[in-house]
Amino acid sequence: RRRHTYARPPPTSQVMGNTYLLLYNTALTAAWGYVLYLTYANILENKGDTKGVYQAVELPLKIAQSAAILEVLHAAMGLVRSPVAITAMQVASRLWVLWGLIVPVPGPTTQGALVLGTIMDRYTFRLDLVSLLTAWCISEVIRYSFYAFKEALGYVPYPSLWLRYTGFIVLYPLGVASELTMCYLAWPTISSKGLFSLPMPNRLNLGVDYSIVCLLICASYLPGLPTLYQYMLVQRRKQLGGPVKAKAE
Repeated sequence: RRRHTYARPPPTSQVMGNTYLLLYNTALTAAWGYVLYLTYANILENKGDTKGVYQAVELPLKIAQSAAILEVLHAAMGLVRSPVAITAMQVASRLWVLWGLIVPVPGPTTQGALVLGTIMDRYTFRLDLVSLLTAWCISEVIRYSFYAFKEALGYVPYPSLWLRYTGFIVLYPLGVASELTMCYLAWPTISSKGLFSLPMPNRLNLGVDYSIVCLLICASYLPGLPTLYQYMLVQRRKQLGGPVKAKAE
């Protein structure tokens, strides 16, 4: 007599975890898409003027970026297979740019820019809040939708997979350069006003200069950029395939 075997249904806790991650990733996909929409809707409404962008995106930007703190908890609780330390560092760098630079120094960071040059004497290539939001929003929409598809379907459609392992080629350098630009724009104000600094003497007998801390954080970006970029290129070849090397005869 042939025995029939049936696959056991996943435990309730796993189903709840998958449902939660689906809702989380879907919500963050929508949130970052909304920030991107507000950014360019404001620019179009003001005929190319970017001065009102921050005011238009401030609240949803703060919510979307701060919600990333939950990713550290997801890794710590085992909901996702991500190293806790690396996840925490990635989240902390984004939170630092927002809450440690843009929010306390909104004038220079939201109105200023680092102009790199012009193309055909018409188009100006500049690093500013808009370039930062563009890099952040597009990369996060790609990333969160990737995980949402994975939770909803059990697999990732190829267009989403391709974007996940191709978009970083442009978006990662643009994002890093824009984040460093935020520090460049905020640093004079931070230094002159002594923001978040603890001068000596004090009861703790400990001096902290936040402007120096900012420079150290920026310096930490430099060794990490090529390492992570190379890692992502390797992952791209693994996920999407690459040129086949000819075997030696």
